[in-house]
Amino acid sequence: MKVLFMYGYFFTYQDALPENSGFPLFGGVHFIWIAGIAMSIFLLCKVYLRLAKNKRLQMLNAFVLLALCCTFTQDAILTVTGHMNARMLPFHLCDLATFFYLFLQMRILRTGHCDSLAEIALCLFMPGAVLGILFPVWSVYPAFHYMTIHGFIYHALIILYPWLLFVSGNVRPRTKHIWQPVLFLCCIVPPVYLFNKKFDSNYMFINYPPANTPLKVLADQIGNPGYLLGYAIFIFLMILILYQIFNRSQ
Repeated sequence: MKVLFMYGYFFTYQDALPENSGFPLFGGVHFIWIAGIAMSIFLLCKVYLRLAKNKRLQMLNAFVLLALCCTFTQDAILTVTGHMNARMLPFHLCDLATFFYLFLQMRILRTGHCDSLAEIALCLFMPGAVLGILFPVWSVYPAFHYMTIHGFIYHALIILYPWLLFVSGNVRPRTKHIWQPVLFLCCIVPPVYLFNKKFDSNYMFINYPPANTPLKVLADQIGNPGYLLGYAIFIFLMILILYQIFNRSQ
């Protein structure tokens, strides 16, 4: 548990950290974060559902702006500490979610209602953030580290925004709209893959699988780039299953 008290490494980049300074997956620290996030989302949903429409919009605005602040604060810290580079840009799927949520929220403010594009947030970005919390790539950092705190809070916000839209009845997924998240991925994955190849980055984990994740297990079994086929099948099935679940819950 000594990782809890590594206060002197709060802003230290992973390359300069002592060996084995990260927190274990599904250990005590990890479970505390998962439980805290689940409870916070539950309570915030309770609060949200009791609010009038204008107050709900203000709450959604606040969460989108908070997610943007998380992104820009991380970039600022990386820049100040000299670690901002082509591999630290906001090009992961969950990073792109913030800008997509901003786009959605602006449409909601302009039109007064959600359209089917919000299903991309609910059936793609939200489950992606859940997986991010379950298998955090920032586990290489100590428990008390900016990247750890940022990672959990940011991904919680990515889950929270579309979930609030769903529980309030503002977004109701229809299976006939499944083409939207699929098309979205088809549009962003190729350029991200090419960017990865050019700058030796690994956005969206499509050039090599991160350690301690199901993708790494898959790659160990069928190789790289073979794991990408399983990756794609898993994502499609995940989206399809979520559409079915959300359809039945209505």
